Amino acid sequence: MHVCKEYRRIWAAVAVAFWMAALAAIATAQPASPHHQLLGGPWEVLVKLGLEGAGVRIPVSVADENKPQPLGTVTPVMGTPMKVKLERYLPDMKRETTAVADPNGGPVAKLSLRGENLQQDIWLSARDRERQSVSAHVGSVAIRELPGSVDASILEELTEPEVVGVLLVWLSETNPPLVYTVKPGKGLTLPGSPWKLSIARYVPHYSIDRQTKEVTSQSDKPENPAIEIRAQNDKQDIRQWLWSQFAMSPHKAQQLPFRVRFLDFHVSAAASRYLLVVSPGPRSHLLCLKDGKKRIEPVEMGKRHAFDDKRYSFAVEEVRPGARLETAWQNGSEMLLHPAIVATITQGNADEQVVLELGQPFHHRTTVGTLVVLYRHVPDTVK
Repeated sequence: MHVCKEYRRIWAAVAVAFWMAALAAIATAQPASPHHQLLGGPWEVLVKLGLEGAGVRIPVSVADENKPQPLGTVTPVMGTPMKVKLERYLPDMKRETTAVADPNGGPVAKLSLRGENLQQDIWLSARDRERQSVSAHVGSVAIRELPGSVDASILEELTEPEVVGVLLVWLSETNPPLVYTVKPGKGLTLPGSPWKLSIARYVPHYSIDRQTKEVTSQSDKPENPAIEIRAQNDKQDIRQWLWSQFAMSPHKAQQLPFRVRFLDFHVSAAASRYLLVVSPGPRSHLLCLKDGKKRIEPVEMGKRHAFDDKRYSFAVEEVRPGARLETAWQNGSEMLLHPAIVATITQGNADEQVVLELGQPFHHRTTVGTLVVLYRHVPDTVK
């Protein structure tokens, strides 16, 4: 099982946002669409339940890749009550996102991205895995939410070289979580609990061999950060992996009497990465690497921060503590610039319309697991 890059980082992985802006500039000067060979078909939609197995491959066929058109393909997901219907093809999908106040929502932030042939505003949402980050070859920005129980000492600990994240532990669902910084080898004491926790291992780019079940890290970049925790009491000794990009709690499988959540705060010299840290209160903070050292500083709205490629930068324009993001989509032009497919996922009597962007996996949570839907180029091995 190899975990995809930037799951979240899936809208949160708008990894081609900078590149798409450059292509758009080229397209205005050259009507011949020279980038057809980069974005054009053949395409397919891959549907998988979970991360293992071959999945279902749905061919995508359109008469003219430059024009929007209906599709209408309906495919059942074998072994489940779900169906995936491909509704419409869009050659140049555009989104417009707005933040709406919601007392049950989480923190959202508006970023302005600027650079050569780039002028784009993007919203991030700490509670929406698909919108937790924006990433490209020049660097990335991600948003992280900390509870109101966090004090200033936790923020300072995030700048320590060995700290790679934060562990939240709910001993009671009615009380706020305990907050600990994560270091490999660190032991944690849970007040009033017979359990003891320790951080057995951290990998920035989790991968597991299907045959040997050996866990390795594919790179030093935080593509899919995970930690292995060890929970012990007088009678039990349990080990469990936690992923920052997947809110999986070991208590469901192992019957631990508490809930645990890992949030990565990994910044390193391997990539220009900024982390926007938001918690209840008047100030948000920005964690990054400067001159080889991790630093955290209060956010100044509108202040520009450069990526490794100094031609590109971002600024935090707005932070809202309790909100949700609403996005409307439309086709922008009759030119192959940002291909996407509008699809409907049906489970029983419930329908959800989604927009599948080329190369970006969409994760649909269901009662039987997570359905991964990916609009992609047909791999060379099966052409």
